[in-house]
Amino acid sequence: MPTTTTSPRMANTSDIKMLAVSDVFKGIFIVNTLLKKTDKNGRPYWEITVSDQHGNLNAKIWSDAGWWDRSTPDLELKPDMLTESHINGLKGKVVGITGKVADFRGQLQYNFNAITLLNQGKYPPTQYTAHSEIPLPVLTDRLESMIDSCRPEVRDFLKFVFDGETGLAFRDAPAAVSNHHAYAHGLLEHSLAVTDSARALADTYADIYPSLDMDVVVAGALLHDLGKIYSYSMSPIPEITLPGAVMDHIALGYAAFDKLADEAKLPPTLKLEIGHIILSHHGQKEFGSPVLPATLEALIVSISDELDFKLFCWKDAVKDLQPEQNISAYHFAAQRRFWRITAQNNADEETSRN
Repeated sequence: MPTTTTSPRMANTSDIKMLAVSDVFKGIFIVNTLLKKTDKNGRPYWEITVSDQHGNLNAKIWSDAGWWDRSTPDLELKPDMLTESHINGLKGKVVGITGKVADFRGQLQYNFNAITLLNQGKYPPTQYTAHSEIPLPVLTDRLESMIDSCRPEVRDFLKFVFDGETGLAFRDAPAAVSNHHAYAHGLLEHSLAVTDSARALADTYADIYPSLDMDVVVAGALLHDLGKIYSYSMSPIPEITLPGAVMDHIALGYAAFDKLADEAKLPPTLKLEIGHIILSHHGQKEFGSPVLPATLEALIVSISDELDFKLFCWKDAVKDLQPEQNISAYHFAAQRRFWRITAQNNADEETSRN
């Protein structure tokens, strides 16, 4: 997109992040969060996060912005001003935005100048909800292949879990509200990636540690975040549930696993080994695990889970960098800035040596 525009043009969240200071834009997005605040002069403003299938965008709405209502057909030609109650209920709704890129202390800031509540039937929220870039049939085929690779007692239990209502909820759930895989089918995508990494690690160490149980690794990796189907919901954006907020996904996941294992009559030893992986997969007590990984299988799953989280953070942090940039903004969840190595970086390095 050009770096200077005189009139707004339609843009998605990724397009907007490539714009320069003073560029103007417009777009259609779903509202993730909207928080009213007061500036130093006592005037109201809002901090807003919107999203589409390309990602999220954080912005400001100042007191002079226009709030418009085109939510019903009779308002489309002559919109009314949004009422305060409508503004408070915008979360999860589709809105039209016009805005401008500003500079705030050397950082790009996105200011929304007009916000229009659109007709939700004409612009359904599900059309703008982010989802995994990997097609769902591909994800489900990978899941079935992993399950079928296990010996009968493990395979039958996994089929018991994933072939019913639990499996449907697992398929559609996000893996988080933010930070990583925070979109529809995100939990399935993340769990499969963790399982792939864990299998590769287990295979690497199989000769050194012949007692390592690959099937327990697969089952533990697939089920390590089981509790997230109770912790998060898509409505239609990722949101934390009350149980998720006050109990967290590890406790919820183990409780669900314990019940499912008893219903399926999973052998006690397998139940203990897989349950231990669910309880320990965050790796440290300060990160929410009540116990530390104490088996080969639990160590492998915990490390694989952490790896997939950090790799996703890297991808998310660098994807909107300008071509001339190679260092991301500070990523609070991963507690670091990320470095994108490009061919130009390497060419510059070679030039400096010569």
